Amino acid sequence: MNPLVSIIIPSYNSAGTLRKTLEAACKQSWRHLEVIVIDDGSIDASADVAKTYPDSRVRLIRSTNRGACRARNLGLHVAKGDYIQFLDADDLIEDNKIESQIEALTVFNSKRLVAYGPWCEFIDGAGASIRSGYSSGRSYAEPMEWLFDAMQEGFYLPPHCWLVPTEVAVAAGDWDERLLQNQDGEYFSRVLAAASGLVWVRNASAYYRVGNEASVSQAKGPSYTNSLLLAADLIRDRMLDYLGDDSTKRRKISALYLRILYRIDGSNEEDVRRIWREVEYLGLPPRSLRLGGSKFRMLRRVFGWKTAFFIKRLMQS
Repeated sequence: MNPLVSIIIPSYNSAGTLRKTLEAACKQSWRHLEVIVIDDGSIDASADVAKTYPDSRVRLIRSTNRGACRARNLGLHVAKGDYIQFLDADDLIEDNKIESQIEALTVFNSKRLVAYGPWCEFIDGAGASIRSGYSSGRSYAEPMEWLFDAMQEGFYLPPHCWLVPTEVAVAAGDWDERLLQNQDGEYFSRVLAAASGLVWVRNASAYYRVGNEASVSQAKGPSYTNSLLLAADLIRDRMLDYLGDDSTKRRKISALYLRILYRIDGSNEEDVRRIWREVEYLGLPPRSLRLGGSKFRMLRRVFGWKTAFFIKRLMQS
């Protein structure tokens, strides 16, 4: 058995980082790969970097600028692989990442198992630093249970941590091109819903670049807040469909909205009221929910959630 893996790389003005990302893709110990770079209307030399890269497995697709979700969907539509590996144009993966995850998945007789692994943050250049992002996973017979644990503990996985069988990717559908924020959280909630199991592979590391001011995850403003709320609504509905009448786990879903409230400045009163309506509908999360720094956690313990957020807003104004 020698399955083909499709590595999908959306790229926009990534000339400064794309070559290293392509090196990480092409140096994989799993050699049976196709590397699909979707240039999303770059105005720098990104497309030239991909076009001239000296590896015949690299293919360039040019597109008008319509965002990373559209670029990933273009890659999915032309991918020929048995597995899908997403990789952003400024991130890296360990040389054995794909091979380790395929070996872990092929132990089982199922085409709907999804693999995931640990990740670290990194900064290029002098004084580079690396910090662990997530390193203590486990396997799940029910993949959606991972999502409830993520709500509770507050951990996050970048897209390149996962290895997704194409059968699961097809069942999950396209990336939602309406979303400007948390596109990956919404997409992978559908992947988890479509999967039959989740396999943790601890030696399949991914590296996430920080310090990029142009990163979508750093963007703010009304349209991005609306996107966060839309993504939260979509994830909420999926989690409720899975849950049924389990009221204890239902309360964990409200963490989706409290994390948005913690992130935004709270100046839009309608957004704040909408978030609290969702929290009241779902129920306040368990006290053990991990959210905020030590000062905020102390305020929450003493005054409760609403007053803690009110004080936080006053301190920021």
